[in-house]
Amino acid sequence: MRKLSCVLISVALILIPISPCAGSGAIAGDASEPLDQYVSGMSIEEKVGQLFMTTVIGTELSAVQAQLINKNHAGGIVLYSYNFQNTEQTVRLTDMLQRNAGNIPLLIATDQEGGRVTRLPMGTNMPGNMALGASRSLENASRAGAVIGRELKALGINVNLAPVLDVHQNSSSSAIGIRSFGAGPQLVADMGQAYLKGLREAGVIATVKHFPGHGDTALDSHAGSPVIPYDLNRLRNVELRPFQQAFNSGAGILMTAHVAYPAIDDTSSYSSKENRYLYIPATLSFKVLTGLARNEMGFKGVILTDALHMKAVINYTGSQEEAAVMAIKAGADMLMVHTGLEKASQRVIDAVEKGEISVFRIDQSVKRILELKLNNGIIKISGGGIARGDAFSLGIEERISRAGAIVGGQESRAAERSAAEKAVTLLKNENILPFKPEAGSSIVFFAPSKESLAVMESAIESAVKEKGLNNVRVRGFAYKLLGGLTDQHKIALGGADFVIHGTCSYNEEERSPQGWRAAFSNDLISRADALHTPLAVMAIGDPYDIAFIPGAKAYLAVYGTAGGPNVAAGVNTIFGLNNPTGKLPVPIPGSDGTGLLYPEGHGLSLFSAAP
Repeated sequence: MRKLSCVLISVALILIPISPCAGSGAIAGDASEPLDQYVSGMSIEEKVGQLFMTTVIGTELSAVQAQLINKNHAGGIVLYSYNFQNTEQTVRLTDMLQRNAGNIPLLIATDQEGGRVTRLPMGTNMPGNMALGASRSLENASRAGAVIGRELKALGINVNLAPVLDVHQNSSSSAIGIRSFGAGPQLVADMGQAYLKGLREAGVIATVKHFPGHGDTALDSHAGSPVIPYDLNRLRNVELRPFQQAFNSGAGILMTAHVAYPAIDDTSSYSSKENRYLYIPATLSFKVLTGLARNEMGFKGVILTDALHMKAVINYTGSQEEAAVMAIKAGADMLMVHTGLEKASQRVIDAVEKGEISVFRIDQSVKRILELKLNNGIIKISGGGIARGDAFSLGIEERISRAGAIVGGQESRAAERSAAEKAVTLLKNENILPFKPEAGSSIVFFAPSKESLAVMESAIESAVKEKGLNNVRVRGFAYKLLGGLTDQHKIALGGADFVIHGTCSYNEEERSPQGWRAAFSNDLISRADALHTPLAVMAIGDPYDIAFIPGAKAYLAVYGTAGGPNVAAGVNTIFGLNNPTGKLPVPIPGSDGTGLLYPEGHGLSLFSAAP
């Protein structure tokens, strides 16, 4: 009962201005006064707490979790898919998080990038960054940021961990792939700038990531220790260009990459976990975070680490607690820890008390975090203390009502569909498209997974209906892990008038000519050719699948996932309901990752004008 009492008391504290007193973390004075005098009144525990962004489990805030946040003075919370159920639940969750935050309201963040990485089951996902890059439309990118931003703000989420500014230079990258706007540094910079503009106009703080770049690594830093070996001249011209443009426009948060850049910092340390020497990851490097981002490139905002439990960091430091200390020394302002908040926080406090980290260094980060919150209406200075900012001016029931009208609304869905259709890229068409079914036609389709089966079926049926056709038979099969056609497939193909083959891969291994995807696809294409049945291939994920199915006579890329608007946009294109205008935002190499099948900028149309 004592724990619950602490939680309820914290609710009362947050609702009124806090009078200045020793150790309270109170702000004295008004917004025109320097933040340092406010920070000087905070205890070391309160200061260190502001440096941590952590997680909560589930769709409701338990008393135990509320006390953990309050006791440790957490500066931020990051929410994941498991935290979201519906609109009302999410508004109530973010409200309870803020009411139990202690003296200073929280940064509440999520990864709603769009496309492949989205967290909201009820939100408007938009087609994703590479799809936006394919459209070459700054207006689409800005609208994507605005649509996503409005929905997040309505739900009580004030930080989007987006956009991704990694330049996609490696076709085998599974970590980034279609999360990137493309392979051209200026394309990524311009599209990212437009996306940032949309988020800013919606009143949500943007996070540019993953600095100084994660776009040319085959290895995911969740699973290992990636290295980008290029010299500084290449890095400045490619990886760093989008970040510099974002810094110049006043980006609020920078998220670090757990990637080593020996051309910037060649510090190395022996890893007992890896049994070898490893270069220092950017997240832990003073030369990268302070020397490059702060001093050379002029970043003024908050530096947030990617999650500190990831292998690229733990392999180097041995523990999350040591990673926290090293990251602060390097220049990070906020540390993302999913679990182990108390241990990591205490390790940093101990480091300060022992003189390992100076109070001055902690104060620098606290000031940046409070300034970010102040500038975005999360806090305000009132009555001699910190109070909840203008972002909390509406009551909970009114916020729920507003969110219900905004999240997943018709206007947002229309923008999503339009952006997805403008992204569709037709790479190859040997007089196969558009399909022109008639009443009584049979359409057979193959989906790469059970998840995409229902999405493709719905999209095909909608397209047939829009064309005003009756009695069209639609039959689909999921072929995951199958190395070739089954007897059932062959029978269905024998009666098909049109065939749609959905493919989906996200890395080079999945596109191996020896893998099941290639085996099934080539068997299907050969069978359709023998039957003289028109077949169109739709690459649902990465656009590179054509490398392992060179026999395809019609091939289009939609840059999406099993869900989202991309599949429907691709299907509409196959049936001539959308004239594709997308251009490849990346080059397509051969099946071995070398050579060039299609250059960046390639893209065909079905019609000279929109149908």
